[in-house]
Amino acid sequence: MQSIWAQQIIKGTVTDVNKVPLPGASVLIKGTTTGSQTDFDGVFSLQASTNDVLVVSYLGYITQEVTVTSSVNYTVILQEDLNQLDEVVVVGYGTQKKAVLTSSVSSVKGADLAKEPILNATQALQGKAAGVQVIASDAPGQASTIIIRGLGTVGGSSDPLYVVDGILTGNINNLNTSDIQTMSVLKDAAAKAIYGNRGANGVIIITTKRGKEGKMQISFDAYTGVRDVLSRVKMANASEYVIYSNEGRLRDLRRDDDPNNDNDTGSFFPTNQLYDTNWLDEITRLGRVSNYNLSLSGGSEKIKAFFSAGLNDEEGILKGNDFRRFTLRSNIDYEISEKLSLSQTASIQLANVTPKIYGAFTTAYKQAPIVPVYDEQGRFGSAAAFNNVGNPVKDLFFQNEKQRFFKVQGSLKLDYKIIEPLTFTSQFSIESEYGRFYSFTDILGSFLAGNPANTEADYFRENPDRERTAASVTHTNHYNWFIDNYVTFNKTFQEAHTIKATFGASAQESRGESLTGYRVNVPLDANLNYILNAGDVDDRQAASGSLGVKDRLYSYFARASYDYKNKYLVSGSYRRDGSSKFQEGNRIGDFFAVSVGWVVTEENFMKNSAFDILKLRASYGEVGNQNVPLQQIVQTTGSGGFYAFGPNQALQQGTTIASTISPDLTWETTEEYNIGAEFTLFDYKLSGEVDFYRKETPDAIVPVALPDVFGLGGFDDHIGSVLNKGVEASLNWKDKIGEKFNYSFGVNFAYNENELAEVKSIFFNESIGGGINNGQYTKRVREGYPLGSFYLYDVIGIDDKGEFVYDDVNNNGLIDEDDRKFMGSFLPKYTLGFNFGIEYNNFDFTVDTYTSLGAKVYNGKKAQRFSNENIEQSVFNNRWTSGRPSNTTPIAFNEVPLSSDYYLESADFFRINNITLGYTLPDSISSFFSSVRIYATAKNPIIFKEFSGFTPELPGSPLGNAGIELDAYPTLKSFHIGINTSF
Repeated sequence: MQSIWAQQIIKGTVTDVNKVPLPGASVLIKGTTTGSQTDFDGVFSLQASTNDVLVVSYLGYITQEVTVTSSVNYTVILQEDLNQLDEVVVVGYGTQKKAVLTSSVSSVKGADLAKEPILNATQALQGKAAGVQVIASDAPGQASTIIIRGLGTVGGSSDPLYVVDGILTGNINNLNTSDIQTMSVLKDAAAKAIYGNRGANGVIIITTKRGKEGKMQISFDAYTGVRDVLSRVKMANASEYVIYSNEGRLRDLRRDDDPNNDNDTGSFFPTNQLYDTNWLDEITRLGRVSNYNLSLSGGSEKIKAFFSAGLNDEEGILKGNDFRRFTLRSNIDYEISEKLSLSQTASIQLANVTPKIYGAFTTAYKQAPIVPVYDEQGRFGSAAAFNNVGNPVKDLFFQNEKQRFFKVQGSLKLDYKIIEPLTFTSQFSIESEYGRFYSFTDILGSFLAGNPANTEADYFRENPDRERTAASVTHTNHYNWFIDNYVTFNKTFQEAHTIKATFGASAQESRGESLTGYRVNVPLDANLNYILNAGDVDDRQAASGSLGVKDRLYSYFARASYDYKNKYLVSGSYRRDGSSKFQEGNRIGDFFAVSVGWVVTEENFMKNSAFDILKLRASYGEVGNQNVPLQQIVQTTGSGGFYAFGPNQALQQGTTIASTISPDLTWETTEEYNIGAEFTLFDYKLSGEVDFYRKETPDAIVPVALPDVFGLGGFDDHIGSVLNKGVEASLNWKDKIGEKFNYSFGVNFAYNENELAEVKSIFFNESIGGGINNGQYTKRVREGYPLGSFYLYDVIGIDDKGEFVYDDVNNNGLIDEDDRKFMGSFLPKYTLGFNFGIEYNNFDFTVDTYTSLGAKVYNGKKAQRFSNENIEQSVFNNRWTSGRPSNTTPIAFNEVPLSSDYYLESADFFRINNITLGYTLPDSISSFFSSVRIYATAKNPIIFKEFSGFTPELPGSPLGNAGIELDAYPTLKSFHIGINTSF
């Protein structure tokens, strides 16, 4: 009850335990609607009377009550609410309290991202969200690959759907990490089904920061750092290379009856070599990265705004490989009336890329150290006399490419409160990306530099009109627009029954186009390279282009949830999609999910249990993947031989249909079961989750190969079933010792088992893949094995001549295709993340680690030896010789090796992802700023691995380069210093 004493203006500051102001905190006089909110300095003021009680609350913190005395100044310190189940998480087309959520969702807060340098937002998920496999890439401007709860498709895309402020997109490369407020990963079908045929691979929902009422706050964050290769491969030096190559030559001479040696005319290398080139050092440099972000936020009761600008500048470790990105963001909220509000979101990205071919890493690995970068005449060194490996420095020099990207995303959202529990929302969004690709090739110059013996006469001998240079310019444009209209009902009846429902419709259209122009004999002057009319028209490829077909998607969706006293929970969602991607009759799909939950600790018999909160939940749902391989409806005919036909038995040439397609080709559907539990213990200090899931795609698209008698080529059809099943668990502990020491640690674990569980046709084509550019393949898809499984020869020993001995599986006396075996997959079975953090006085310290177990990696570089390529130093040290026989490493050789488990290694690793030490300046030092924090960070400083190559993390498709180190970018270690300020 409000006091009758005279009122006065009181002021105060609301902070957390670290004295960090809490903007937007609510300060209400208890029992009334009178109150205020803190500004961006955490300051509030209002009229109150002595003995009034101020109720101070802030999302994520424990509400505190303060009694007004005669004082007019108050400092309120709020304790963080360790009950994580009370937090609000973002889900499709809305939000839900985690306490009543019946689906599996992992969240990462933007505030946690700001504490360390993160170049791409997806990297922040590695080791912090159970069941989310992040295959990081350290190449400048390149995003990580994300696989959520295993691989569910053979030939389709496994990328998740990204939703940024309601805008559906395929990637978030344009997103400034400092703009992120929250990231939510929707993992089970109960969470994903509302996204229908785009939800099978998981959904990552990102909300960006928005303005809050109060005076304008300015924040500036910056960091700079250096980057280098984390694990270098030790190659043989010049003397070791000479010894090994000469021994290989001797071995070849002893086997001169081998037809593979018919072209071996090389001689022995002299031991007194002039050069000892470290090719990796020659193509790399110390990488540098700088990042700057400036944001302004504030507003009035009616208008709130957030603006930001960011600049990311990277010099890659590969010489000449650079990336620069500039971003702008504007988020504005208008409260037009008590019922009507309007929100606008707009972001712009400008990116410049200077690409360099990553095959340079493989070329540097293979090239002989006795070859100089430049010879005595200043020409590029060449090994044309004894191997077919290029000069990687020359290759980088002659690669002249530029890429420019301009991306715009924007949305306009209207919310209208029809009546108190019912709100109508309409959002129109658009995404448009423009690309410009420039390529200039000095064809003659590259030919002359490839071999000192080459001359212009050699180049023009067969064709006097052969072009000297070539240039191309490609313009691309891709756009998406979306419109979503839905109503949300949210009401609690009799303080016990809460119903929240969303019903709506959505439409989307997307289209892409490209145009390329070519010219030859363009001047070498760099200022004229891309002035295409300065050269000659290439009659073979004067111009090309494509105007993509419009893809349209029309959808209806609904979700409803009910909870009784936050105890018994039921939820369901439904989406009906109609996609123009598919044939008539196969365009409409229905997707749904149902889930239930039980908060056991709300029962009387659990009131005195050890659990603060214990919630059990279960769900089932079906979602789809529309990004699958589609075949055009094209009738291909072929002409055959002649046949006597008709009454006169005249010879007629036969014609046959040479190919076909499946008439029922459409999206893949994934069925998923999930059982989970969430809990807190020890006064909310310990929280955790555990989930068991079974995710099956019973209509996976795989290739079919009909017998030759049908006269038809292969095609794709829904005859496969891909199964993923696994367990996810996470534990987090947060506590404090005294008033100054706060600490926390968390661990998350995931186990996933993947296999092509069933094939429903005897004509299934067991596709092969994983080519390594030497005529060999390494992978096969077969029923009963994980996708992307390696299919190799088994080396069972080394014979008395130092040669590989392969397992003759069928005992036919020959080593042939039937002797290959399945030997594991690039997909890990176990992943483990550990996070630790402490805060003491003004210091903060965090450590994040990541572990991956159970995967295999194929050393494609090592398997590239044809003739006189370099070898790893370990191969030289352990090779078989007559005086030192080896059981593990063969004799020196010069021939294409079979794809065997000799080149297959464990991809297990433990890595420290992040070590950060920060210090927040005391208020007495930073009086001009409301907060100043400086920090130093080591990213990926230490790795423990068995793989002998650069990195065991190798993205790609199951039948492509996934798990194969060939032309791959190494993992990097980085060291940064940075600053976070606000004023």
